[in-house]
Amino acid sequence: MSSTLRSVLLASALFSTQAAATEFSFISGNPADAFGNSYSQTVGGLTVTASAWSTTGHGNRYQTAELEIFSGYGMGVCNRDEGLDCSSSGNMHALDNSGAADLILFSFSSAVQFGQLSLQQFGGDSDLSLWAGSGSLNLEGQKTNDLGWAMAVTNSSRVDNIKTVNLSGFSGSYDWLAVSARVSQFNDFAKLRALQVEAVTTPVPEADNWAMLLAGLGLVGFAVRRRIR
Repeated sequence: MSSTLRSVLLASALFSTQAAATEFSFISGNPADAFGNSYSQTVGGLTVTASAWSTTGHGNRYQTAELEIFSGYGMGVCNRDEGLDCSSSGNMHALDNSGAADLILFSFSSAVQFGQLSLQQFGGDSDLSLWAGSGSLNLEGQKTNDLGWAMAVTNSSRVDNIKTVNLSGFSGSYDWLAVSARVSQFNDFAKLRALQVEAVTTPVPEADNWAMLLAGLGLVGFAVRRRIR
């Protein structure tokens, strides 16, 4: 390989996609108290939007629920079977499957790779079912089986604690992540505290790297022109 071609390839490599770690924290904030609400957070140019869902009613199909953030603990769900006053004093609504499967859907402004998810576990288990996909997802009226394969995560300790879930089982890049209390069970309770992802970005070359790229391309063009002559 010629030195000119090596220079061109080296400079061109500056444009390759790279991953930048981003962490979203959900232990503070105040989503509107309403069914069908949502919560958005932007870190380093990447935005995540969370919405709450539950399988109550409609033949065990998903319908909108209320997204709750309890300060210092994390994000949970108040579904339509848990009463009208979801924000009542002392009511720490968790992501649970007591009577219905609660779910939090995270949608990203651009494709990401998943790192890890941290959660606050309560007295019971905090087993999870997780799905991920590309494009947009509308959960209204869907059943859990409609979402396809789910990654199962087991946290069976009975002691209140903060747990970390490794999401490396999802390879590739995705536009959304759905986190549910373990489907087909009834004793899982958790609050989601933080989500770490890696956003695919294209870095802007520095001035000297731009010069290297342009010089390399110029030399290639000159060599091709001489051969034609």
